[in-house]
Parts: sequence; C-alpha cells; structure tokens
Amino acid sequence: MAWKTYLIMYFGTNGIKPSDTANKLEALGFVTLFGSVDFVYEWKGKVPTKADVLALGDKVASALQGSGAVFNLDTHE
Repeated sequence: MAWKTYLIMYFGTNGIKPSDTANKLEALGFVTLFGSVDFVYEWKGKVPTKADVLALGDKVASALQGSGAVFNLDTHE
C-alpha cells in the first residue's frame, strides 16, 4: 500500500478563483479528487518523514498565500 497525503481545502474569498488554486496545487503534484477529500499527493514508494510532510505543507501554504484559503493535511498508508 502506498503512502498518501490527503488535502481538504476551504477556499477563501480574497479574489483568487478556486480553479487557480487547484492549478497551483496540481503543479505541486497533487491530484484532484471528488468526495470528502479534495486532493491527494502520492509519495510513490517512499515512506514520508515528519520533515517531508511539513515541507509539503510549507509548499501548499506558499502556493495558497494571499488566497484566504485554509487547508488540512492527513498523511497515512
């Protein structure tokens, strides 16, 4: 079973469109899902460390800067 990080988004209203936000996340390697989770990042054969997950969270935060969006990451096998 592969390790994955699931991302749930709460979009902001600071003038940045949800589609633009999704494009930024997809550029980081996330794939859009439908249902209770909005995006998933697959670690592709790697068991992520705490530092790996936090670094990914930092990239997400940078990509969302100024959007007013908030997010939740959930990483597990």
